[in-house]
Amino acid sequence: MRATHYRGSIDGDIKAYLKEMHENGAVNPSFTGYEPFKQMWDLGFMDSYVASIRLVHGACLDEHYYVVDEHHLEGAKLKDYSGKEGLHNTKDILTNTQAKFWEISMLKPKAYRG
Repeated sequence: MRATHYRGSIDGDIKAYLKEMHENGAVNPSFTGYEPFKQMWDLGFMDSYVASIRLVHGACLDEHYYVVDEHHLEGAKLKDYSGKEGLHNTKDILTNTQAKFWEISMLKPKAYRG
């Protein structure tokens, strides 16, 4: 198995990582930084307002966002773990955070086919 949180091209092929995590039963693949998001967007693995991102801080501080497009995330309004309200620059949210890592859910099935 690869590094716990995929960090970008330094960890190898993102398609292989996603497939491996899926086959090993990982609930959601996890990442750090912006590069993995950009790779998945460019590969067509996300649909707007379907894919969502969770910034994992720990305890009760996590934040959830909907993927709007390549450049924007929208804070999810949830009873618990809401993201910051409104639209935000994707790169800023994923790089200027105190979160230990982020997870993505609801990728298209082709993301796990390798």
